[in-house]
Amino acid sequence: MNDEHVTDGVASVLVVDDNAAKRRAIGAVIHGLGLHATEIASGHDALRLLLKQDFALILLDVRMPGLDGFETAALIHGRPRSAHTPVIFITAEAQSDVDRALGYTAGAVDYIGSPIVPEVLAAKVKVFVDLFHLQKRLSRQAEELRHSKLLLQQLASHQEIIKEEERKRIAREIHDELGQNLLALRIDACMLNARTGSRHPRLNEKTRMALNQIDSTIRSVRSIINDLRPPVLDLGLQAAIEWQVHEFRRRSGLDCALLARRSDFDDGLDDRSATALFRILQESLTNVLRHAQASRVEVELDRDASQFQMRIADDGVGISPNRKRTPTTFGLQGMRERLRMLDGSLQISSVPDQGTELRITIPVRVCPKAALP
Repeated sequence: MNDEHVTDGVASVLVVDDNAAKRRAIGAVIHGLGLHATEIASGHDALRLLLKQDFALILLDVRMPGLDGFETAALIHGRPRSAHTPVIFITAEAQSDVDRALGYTAGAVDYIGSPIVPEVLAAKVKVFVDLFHLQKRLSRQAEELRHSKLLLQQLASHQEIIKEEERKRIAREIHDELGQNLLALRIDACMLNARTGSRHPRLNEKTRMALNQIDSTIRSVRSIINDLRPPVLDLGLQAAIEWQVHEFRRRSGLDCALLARRSDFDDGLDDRSATALFRILQESLTNVLRHAQASRVEVELDRDASQFQMRIADDGVGISPNRKRTPTTFGLQGMRERLRMLDGSLQISSVPDQGTELRITIPVRVCPKAALP
């Protein structure tokens, strides 16, 4: 006998019948199909065996002493391990509709009458064993897909970390190298401008133009640095959010209010979580500016002993249900992916012509240093 429902790729069928001759005859048909057959004489023995072994199919005699086939089938399907194993009843008696209904209720998928016609038995066994192999292939493919999805999520998480680190490095290099060079160049241009003011008017005009160009370049460099990673983020998430709200209000002309429920909102918040929340705020405000047609935006920060919370609400046109479910809505998908990496969540509430509200939460447990009374 074999201890698995598949041995070397060959499925195993359990035959339960108190008649030894019938068991041998059924087993011979199953072996003739190139399958393994396990022969058991009672329902009790079958139940004990099914505690340790799985089968592709169970052929079960209806009329047996002790536990009959109906009771045995009900117990088989009442156990998680064998709950989905197909059962075919074998019966020597003509079954009424009531008996058949009872059998199907007990979990039977088919009936075979006795005396058994080998060709009929072989055909039915083959159908269910083929279905079993198909189910196994589908299960393997589903597991491979789950594994692939997990690897892709891990890769996305790693890439996000690398991307933020690279942004930070580039921003600092631009600030330290290009920023210092531009500052030195501006000092020299200022000195030249001061010394040529009265003696060389045309040269002085050129130096003023150079100064203006240098100032414009410095502003562009600061803008690039802020896009890569605002230096204010090193002062804490709450300070960075205050800066971002101010910048949004200045650039868009919209009324943008910040409500901070606690002064210690970001105490203990690690850099990865702070960066994720800041990027989500940036993406949300960009979406409001591009799509919402809003006149007012409200950003609320809060926390308790279990989670950090951020709410972003506008009074714009709202998000249509179809757009929220669209797989290509990469802005929302990107937010969800950032939060998934932190075991956080995103809830979206939107009413047409009444605005949209985003509620973002991150568990405090991802930030071990955070401690609240």
